[in-house]
Amino acid sequence: MNLRRPLLLLLIICNATTFAQTKARSQYISEYSEIAIDEMNRSGIPASITLAQGILESGNGKSELARKSNNHFGIKCHSSWKGARVYHDDDEQGECFRKYEEVRHSFEDHTDFLVRGSRYKFLFELEPGDYKGWAEGLKKAGYATSPDYAERLIKIIEDEMLYVFDGTAASLSINTNVQKGPVLNKKGRPIKNARQRFIIRRMIDDETRVPFIVLQDGERIEYVADSLNLPIVALLEFNDMTWETVLSAGDRIYIDVKKGRGITKTTTVKESESLRDISQREQMKLSKIYKFNDFHVGYQPMVGDEIRLRPVGIIERLQGQ
Repeated sequence: MNLRRPLLLLLIICNATTFAQTKARSQYISEYSEIAIDEMNRSGIPASITLAQGILESGNGKSELARKSNNHFGIKCHSSWKGARVYHDDDEQGECFRKYEEVRHSFEDHTDFLVRGSRYKFLFELEPGDYKGWAEGLKKAGYATSPDYAERLIKIIEDEMLYVFDGTAASLSINTNVQKGPVLNKKGRPIKNARQRFIIRRMIDDETRVPFIVLQDGERIEYVADSLNLPIVALLEFNDMTWETVLSAGDRIYIDVKKGRGITKTTTVKESESLRDISQREQMKLSKIYKFNDFHVGYQPMVGDEIRLRPVGIIERLQGQ
């Protein structure tokens, strides 16, 4: 029996498979590297790590889960997930995974998942571009159960030279021909003191769980919107602002709808405080304050006036008759 023909056929098949995988990976990097850089610039997660995780978790974007749900990072539903979902066999049968309308949303949720997960907090103390530290840290924090998860991420990064997307000197230890470069924003401009400027890491949740950031000196609403991938008009609506609203350092900027009903029934107007200032302080829509107090739009109360933060109850209505 001539064994050379089957061996030759096997070699051809292996080469064809390798070529297809290499092409798929190159296409993946080309298609999603810009999104990974955007997410790095708003959070500090190395773009190389994001790309490597996407490649590994989604099988270069070709896995069944990625194709039917645009989920490129294998993020499961968890109790906090309120969006669409699909069911897929993983560690167990029929596990719940998050489903996204677009792949970009998967990348954005991957960033939010890591930033807001307390077990990943230590990773953000690493130097920018330390992809090895991130890979090992993700494994340590339990992102994946595979014992060689960190090694697989590092191999993808180094095989594909993904570290060049991080734009830091950390990549120079591997390839001395890589040009140094600062972390850039979406417009290609350097971010000074980048690790301190990441908007998403400055989010605050207080007792009503509505996330907000506090403006710093020289910060504009346009920068906040750009960093959070939100339309400016959305931030204006969330914060009862118009294009003419003047903002100052120390002002709160909510990044979601204010849902507060008032911790107390009433509050007192302070010096130089407007109704919008009160709505920001109490995390309430300005329209609700107008409604609860029978104020016309634009009304300005006096210092010391009592402002109702809850609707009038039945007993109070009867007492008022």
